[in-house]
Amino acid sequence: MTMLMADSAESAHPERYTESADDPRRVVPAGGDKSAMQVSRSEENSALSGLSFGRRLRRLRMRQGWTQLVLAQRMRDIAVDHGGTAELISLKAMISKWENGHKEPDEFNRRLLAAALGATVADLGLAEDPDFLW
Repeated sequence: MTMLMADSAESAHPERYTESADDPRRVVPAGGDKSAMQVSRSEENSALSGLSFGRRLRRLRMRQGWTQLVLAQRMRDIAVDHGGTAELISLKAMISKWENGHKEPDEFNRRLLAAALGATVADLGLAEDPDFLW
């Protein structure tokens, strides 16, 4: 169950939240106690704005509850359909370098990351080459 405390999302959007009847310290989305709160893409992008690419990548990966290895596996599975041949261990190493700000992905890997995470290249805070054929 997603729990939000009063000093987080409630202060940003008080009209969207209400106190829980059983525990007034717990704040839930207005309209009921739902197991997960739906967050719009614009709200998600606001939460990521100002973050570096590496921090955005880490945050998007962790929101999925994935390790770097799981993300690497998803990337490899998607890459096969697009002619990619990277080894799992090298993908995991690259994810670590990207998250730690040591490198930025090329256009193919930008698209691959976005597809694996169910996001857009823009969500990752990266420019997208409109001429790149995916």
